[in-house]
Order: sequence, then C-alpha cells, then structure tokens
Amino acid sequence: MIEVLFLGLVALALTFALLAPLESLRWWSRRKEAPVLDGLARPETGDGVPAVRRDACLFVVYLSGIGAVDGTTDSRREQAVLATLSQELPDAVVTADVFPYAVENRGLTQRWTNWFWRRLQRLQRVPVANTASKLINLRNALRVLVSADPRYGPTFSLAVAQEIAESLTRHGYDWDVRPPVTVVGYSGGGQIALGASWFLAALDVPVSVFSIGGVLAADPALDRVEHLWHVYGSKDRIQSLGQVVFPGRWPTARISPWARAERDGRITVRCIGPMRHMGSRDYFDRHHKDADGVDYRRRTVEALLDALRVDPELPEVLGR
Repeated sequence: MIEVLFLGLVALALTFALLAPLESLRWWSRRKEAPVLDGLARPETGDGVPAVRRDACLFVVYLSGIGAVDGTTDSRREQAVLATLSQELPDAVVTADVFPYAVENRGLTQRWTNWFWRRLQRLQRVPVANTASKLINLRNALRVLVSADPRYGPTFSLAVAQEIAESLTRHGYDWDVRPPVTVVGYSGGGQIALGASWFLAALDVPVSVFSIGGVLAADPALDRVEHLWHVYGSKDRIQSLGQVVFPGRWPTARISPWARAERDGRITVRCIGPMRHMGSRDYFDRHHKDADGVDYRRRTVEALLDALRVDPELPEVLGR
C-alpha cells in the first residue's frame, strides 16, 4: 500500500512538472501579433480606469510564497506586515492582489479543479494532515523553476508583469509620471518578482525587488532593476538553494547578470535574524524574538522600511 501511494505521488509530481510550462505557452499562443509590451504600456483592468494617485511617491507590490492558492493571501501574518507598511509609509501604495504562480492571475481556486485545491488549502491549517497540502507548495515551486528557465521564463515573466501592471493601474498608478515601484516577493515570489521586473523596467518604470527568503537565479532582469534587496534568516536553508542550483550565481560565473549587479553595487544581501523559511519561527512570526528581544515579524518590517526609505526619490515623505 505504501509503495502504491509513493508511486502515485511520484506520478503526480511528474505530471505537475510536465504541465508547469504549458500554461504560459498556451497564454503566449493566444497573444496577438502586436508588440509584446503594448498590453503593458496602458494595461486594461476591465472595470474602468480608477483615479490616479498623484499623492503616491512609491508603489509596493507584494507576491506571496509558494503556499498561496490565489492573489488574495489569507495569511494573517503576511497581512499584518503589509498593514504595518501602509501605516508607516503613508505616501506609499501597498498592493497584494497578484497570484504570481499562474498567468492571467488565475488562482488555484478559480479553476475547474478548485475543489481539489480548496481541500488542500484547508489541510494547511491542520498540523496532523498538512503533509498533503505540500502539493500546493510543489505545484507553485515548479512555476518558480519555470520563471528561472531561460527557455520558458520570459513568457511566464511577461504574463506576470502584465498582471502586476494591471494591479498598479487598479490602484491608481500614474503611467505618465511613473513613480518608483518595488516588487516584494516572499519565498518563490522573490524569483518571480525578479523575472517580471525585466518587463516592467522596459516600460521605463523605476523598479526594484525586495526578496524575503527568495530562491533567486541570476536572472537577466538584474541588468535592469534599480536594486535588489535579499534578506534571509540564518536558519533558512531553502533560500540558499539559489546559490547552488543556479550556475549564474556560482563564484566562477564572473559575467553573469548577478555578478555584474554585484559589481555595480545594486545587490544587497543581509541576514536579519535566526528565521526559518516557513512555518513557526519564519519571517512573519511575532511570537519568537531574536537576541535583542525584537520579534521576527518586526525585524522583517524594519528591513523592508530600511530598503523602501533609501530610495532617492523619497526624501521626506517616507520619514527621512
């Protein structure tokens, strides 16, 4: 019985792996022959164009981790961090309505298989049964690999960039002025934020990326982003996989986009405490504290504020 179950899981994992790039390729096949950036330059929201937020000096787009099932995170801990950012950066617009692990912002609960994903989502909250819910993590982690793949990544990243652009429009982004944008990605969302930033930067948007424990490749977007901040916990072994599995991050890759951005001083890598990647004692945990008595959630918020306030476009309005 155990062998049958194991073989079933292996077959399911292989199916997920084979299907991972197909969604973005199918999306691309439906594109018109117009220049690929046309849909980004003036994105349509479908609900009319809202009033432009001319008071906003910065836009922050949050992409959740691989445990997400749609673009509206139900994690109270992540929501608390975003709410704190909104409070402490009154002249910034913080958005979190993009599902980074699919094209066209189609969450797992918006498909004909929604019954399957909803059940797994409920199991995430049951400690004795949450092993099955790791299928969500597996499915989304494979999309992270698609993002980092030089063959399929550009198509996937273009689709996500379009969703980010539409999210910015929904929240009043001024495409004539183009204020700075920082895409914050947690876990797998870090790499996807980086990949999508290549296309956002192509629109003359000053875009930066903030990775929270992200598994990052030496993405070509590093040649275009203003800055990449990568913060991690000393007990987070998953984020360190990026240094191992992506050759562009090896010390011998002296001409990779990562190496060039490092030489230009556009990458900041910082350990912010003894956090783990997910679960108890992760970056959003407010119950555990570091040696200075500061809880992990606050450390993450402080790292975000340090990065967001350093932008030269934001001299006084964000507290400098």
